[in-house]
Amino acid sequence: MVLRRYPSRIRSGAARHWRRAVGTTLLLAAFALWGPMAPVQAAQDPERLLERMNRALEQVQFDGTLVYLHGHDLAALRVSHRSNDGTTGESMLSLTGPVRALSRHADGVTCMLPDAAPLTVRKGHGDGGILRSVPMDFARLRKHYRILHAGRFRIAGRDTEVVGVLARDGYRYGYRFYLDQASGLPLKVDLLAQDETPIQQIMFTDIAIHTNGAAPSRPMAAGQDVAAASDAPDWLADRLPPGFRVISEESLARDDGASIRQLVVSDGLASFSVYLEPPSDGALQGESRLGAVSAAGGLVGAQQATVVGEVPPATVRTVLGGMEPEAGS
Repeated sequence: MVLRRYPSRIRSGAARHWRRAVGTTLLLAAFALWGPMAPVQAAQDPERLLERMNRALEQVQFDGTLVYLHGHDLAALRVSHRSNDGTTGESMLSLTGPVRALSRHADGVTCMLPDAAPLTVRKGHGDGGILRSVPMDFARLRKHYRILHAGRFRIAGRDTEVVGVLARDGYRYGYRFYLDQASGLPLKVDLLAQDETPIQQIMFTDIAIHTNGAAPSRPMAAGQDVAAASDAPDWLADRLPPGFRVISEESLARDDGASIRQLVVSDGLASFSVYLEPPSDGALQGESRLGAVSAAGGLVGAQQATVVGEVPPATVRTVLGGMEPEAGS
């Protein structure tokens, strides 16, 4: 994958955590949302198709080759997804550029890069995973996305149903999923700007789907992703863009021992993180972008704040601009 253009001016502890995460973002982006086995009916309900997509993560094992396109950057990956006793795992190997490999396992995500020791990010609240089931609260999502069936198309020689999840405002990206009729897996995923033009595209060129030994699906309660929302700090929760809520909070350690507070924010589909830490030399002041990932940073009282995620620049800009110092900071 192409992992260049990371802004050299971003040097804070939060940025180092971001850099490590963004070092695998283009790989992880290939698997942001993937999805089961049911007869295809003549009339398709897009929400049921998305539910099938979610269940496929729990049931379907596959191997395949996919391509990733963002701007003028084109890369290819070999991917494998396995399920064993209800636990899923994935592995990816880059087929273009320097050799890179990434795997997800029970303990987290491990990334192997040339001339570097393997980096493991432990599993936690902020872990989006390579393939992740997202329990969808459609009543909530409909307020901020238009969900529609957009026809049929062939991908990798297989028939797909096309589902659009289109943003109603400029605070989130939209999505277009090409869902395999036979399995429910997304064979192509487009990340869309508000005018529905693709920002990045991920597509399988070949895929082998293994239906034997599928793990039983786990029931997923809509809204479980916001279990921690009630713990959100008022100074942030009251200033988030419409539909976004704080879903988790975690303490991280900076290289110099300083503490970093990470808040993960989601609208049920899109997400970003807010990092709060003591100021440090080279911390991000202003805005930056890497592919579909946007970031904004600056001082809020006596703290350095950095907002980063796969959301439009307007989102991180709004969140940072609305933050106020906590009492005593």
